[in-house]
Amino acid sequence: MKTILPVMALFYFSCVDIDQETDFGLSDQEYDVALPLVNSKITIGRIAEESTSNTGIKIDPDGKISVLYFGEVLRKNSAAIFPPFPGIIPYPIADTLSNVNLLPGEKYFVKKATFKDTKIWFAGENNLAQDINVTMRILELAKDGKRFEKKFTIKYDNTTPVKFQTEEIPIDGWTITTGSNSMTFQYEAYTADGTRVKLDQVFMYFDLIKFSYAEGYLGYHEFPIDGDIIDVSLFDKWLSGSFDFENPKITLSVDNAFGIPVRSKVNKMELTSITGKTVSLQSPFVTSGIDFEYPGFNEIGKIKTTYFDFNRDNSNIREIFNEKTKTISYNISALVNPARDTSIQGFITGDSYFVVNVAAEIPLHGSVNQLVVTDTLDIDFGSLDQVSSAEFKAITSNDFPADIRVQAYFIDDQGNRVEQLFDNEGIVLNAATLKSNGKTNPGVEKIDFIKFDKTRITNVLNSKKMVVFGYINTTNSDQKRSLWIYDTYGIGLKLGAILKVKK
Repeated sequence: MKTILPVMALFYFSCVDIDQETDFGLSDQEYDVALPLVNSKITIGRIAEESTSNTGIKIDPDGKISVLYFGEVLRKNSAAIFPPFPGIIPYPIADTLSNVNLLPGEKYFVKKATFKDTKIWFAGENNLAQDINVTMRILELAKDGKRFEKKFTIKYDNTTPVKFQTEEIPIDGWTITTGSNSMTFQYEAYTADGTRVKLDQVFMYFDLIKFSYAEGYLGYHEFPIDGDIIDVSLFDKWLSGSFDFENPKITLSVDNAFGIPVRSKVNKMELTSITGKTVSLQSPFVTSGIDFEYPGFNEIGKIKTTYFDFNRDNSNIREIFNEKTKTISYNISALVNPARDTSIQGFITGDSYFVVNVAAEIPLHGSVNQLVVTDTLDIDFGSLDQVSSAEFKAITSNDFPADIRVQAYFIDDQGNRVEQLFDNEGIVLNAATLKSNGKTNPGVEKIDFIKFDKTRITNVLNSKKMVVFGYINTTNSDQKRSLWIYDTYGIGLKLGAILKVKK
């Protein structure tokens, strides 16, 4: 017989720490102390507030609940794709008109780029024993419609060869436009009498090459990611039983501000159950990878977001989650320009980045078979002694479409059970009745009084914790039907005690 799971917030009860004592009677007589211990109505929406930072709740317009577990897999900015190039090797200017590669090697083919935080200078030597006036130009480099030009004088210092070096020249905001990943130096050098000469050696140096914008073919990159783990705490409270989820899924998502192709390749994704069983995710997309959208040249500054789901139609995800997954471990690579096609032109900006996320989404829709869940709550009896007896009053209600048997145990500082709250195997909260729309009516309140004699109450006065077990049974009317959990469903609990105390 099966029905729906009331999820992990089922018995997370918040305690009210109150040290109020109400005295009745004379000093030599017994008096009553009333202690309110719990007053809580736990709805499923509370999961988001009580859970860890990587857990969330999604509630659709109808109130249906999905539990989300998510983690950021990878974040890369433009420096990872196009790192600054340190100024190790100068650019030789062999003649009065010289063309050199903008970037070394064949990894990049830049057609247009704007410099940022870059300084250049010119240096070299000349064997003429007189001053030389030089005008240096970079033909492809411009700013505000003006081509780059630098004038400087090589001063003769009565020795030859004359070595020279200009001051550093910031080129922030200057844009180089080239169709061939190159730049062209052109210089004119004149003696004082106007004779044009060629310098013996000239070089351009830079501290680093850094761009705030670049376009062209920007290289192939692979970013391997160290394995990481998502803790799926939904099943932490499950001691036994099983749940048949209808449509769980693992979602890979990418926010991509790079104007270049990015592919996410799943090298490994393994799910481990609460019993330690490990199962690998199987899908054609695990090996082939998933291509993600990227902005075009008319969308510079925008972010393209792509989602891909491993679901029951393209993977074995349903079977895996029905094993009560505890952790999801993964190893994913991000590939930039995965096809290595140099004809694909793209761009990056200084603010560009991409983020790869992985998330598990578990719609609380399915059927359940004999589940046992547990949770621990705080309690506080204050600092009373000489208590002769006690009576607990428990007011409970159940909005979920499943019968729930409840038992609670007082535990000591070592975690040992010292007493149970309810007699025998506990109390049974009947399933709330279903309406025609598949939702339940509000649960009916159930009131129970539990008496403790001196021995039993003495055992629990020092307890600061209570462990609550919920045994989820099925209703006869819904034994084969999958049901949804809604955000209005909850467990109501009010628990108080009247203690008889001797002065």
